[in-house]
Amino acid sequence: MPNEDRRHRFGKAGVLGWVVSAIALVAVAGCSVSGAGLATNQVTGTANSGPDGANTAHSNGGNAGKGTAVTVAAKTLRTGPQPENPVGIPLQDPQWPADVKNYETTSSVIVNAQVNVPILEYHEANYLPGDVATLRPGQLDQEIQWLGTHGFHTINIGQLYDAFYHGYVLPPRPVLLTFDDGYESVYFKVFPLLKKYHLQATLFIVSGYTHVQPDRKKEFPTLTVSELQQMQASGLVDVEDHTVTHQDLSTLTLSQDQQEIVDSSQALSGWVHHPMRAICYPYGGYNAKILAMAQSAGFLLGTTEHQGYANLSQGVMTLDRIAVLVDTSAGQFANLLSPSLQQSELTVAALVQQGAKDFAQHQYGQAISLETQAINRNPLDGSAYNERGIARAFGGDYLGGMRDIDRALSLNPEDGYAKFNRALTLELYGHYEAAIAAYQSTLQTPGSGWWKAWCDYGIASIYGRRGDVTDTVSFLRKAIAMNPATKLAARTEKDFNPVRTSTIFQQTLR
Repeated sequence: MPNEDRRHRFGKAGVLGWVVSAIALVAVAGCSVSGAGLATNQVTGTANSGPDGANTAHSNGGNAGKGTAVTVAAKTLRTGPQPENPVGIPLQDPQWPADVKNYETTSSVIVNAQVNVPILEYHEANYLPGDVATLRPGQLDQEIQWLGTHGFHTINIGQLYDAFYHGYVLPPRPVLLTFDDGYESVYFKVFPLLKKYHLQATLFIVSGYTHVQPDRKKEFPTLTVSELQQMQASGLVDVEDHTVTHQDLSTLTLSQDQQEIVDSSQALSGWVHHPMRAICYPYGGYNAKILAMAQSAGFLLGTTEHQGYANLSQGVMTLDRIAVLVDTSAGQFANLLSPSLQQSELTVAALVQQGAKDFAQHQYGQAISLETQAINRNPLDGSAYNERGIARAFGGDYLGGMRDIDRALSLNPEDGYAKFNRALTLELYGHYEAAIAAYQSTLQTPGSGWWKAWCDYGIASIYGRRGDVTDTVSFLRKAIAMNPATKLAARTEKDFNPVRTSTIFQQTLR
């Protein structure tokens, strides 16, 4: 992990304002691509993907690109306690496949509270007059076509989780399709549409409704184990948990809740050969003990009957969804998704600038997301690689950060700001001799960039940590001569504490 004193410097000291201002200027000067299509089948690869200790790629089947493009010619108040956000490493489970090239995540937890995604809630795909939880003939196909013409991309729950916590970059206008209970119409009517349009969907399955042999005498036949396995194996469908018997968990005893949650998880895991990581509470019934029980059983996300877009303000175990019913008209469907349509597309330059601002506010996950979008739009934008690199470094991803900064320098070897960020990253992770050499090399870059003063400041801070008064003062005076803001920063810089009481250091700061 990066040295906390380095984080302190760039979070508290006067350098921050200079960094942000320079970033904005560099971003405007360095970007030329200002538009891109949203819904296509083309894979938009990350320009410098590759295995290392900090980035993870899921390789079990799956979908080309970041999310699957849909390509064709009101919020309810919540009551009750909420769980704490989970922590951990990026998910490795095969039920959440994604394109290896694009599914990059960070090994550290970087919370992105700005992720706000619609999770559509469906049930029975057949039509039954008088039953609101069914669909009209042709309704789902029409809704899928609407999603496609309006630039939506389906994602899976694993991608949503990693967008919340591990820096995964969602595609434009992401949407989740979820189907509850496990009706056989999903296999015969929904699955063909998923294959036709190459979409992803999540099935919340009631394990007690699932059979070995078909039982089509019921009014609403449910899925067989074989049908579940076929859909899971396609790479388009994720099977998740909806309890054993579909009872309101909040009305049961704790032992009954335990049985409903654990037994269904074990049964479903045995059938589709992956652990259950998402749970849907029947009838939206839950309480604090149920949430704790689900988390103890290994669940990372939960969905409710609260209506609205899903985001972390709700608690990751109690995410909102949007119900789509038989009487949901085309106009109502469009209105339910209107928040996504109101999201205007930023230019590459604006993405880079906003990412830089988010970095300055310590929103590293958001900064990484925006800079990745800029890179996907213009893979030759060195400023975006540079900004993403320093955000990754401050977010705990040393290797990913250095790789991005090196990519920026390969595009523009004389980019003084990228050279500075490379030196800063070395210092951030305690490689002090290499950092000093990198700072000194950066000072030889032609021109009078703002970062030169902070190179001398960085060298001074390393000597300060060592208690070397003479070299600390020598380099600090050079920094102050170029930029008086470094004097203000030095007054609160923790790195200078070992030399702070010396007379010559005190005189330098007067």
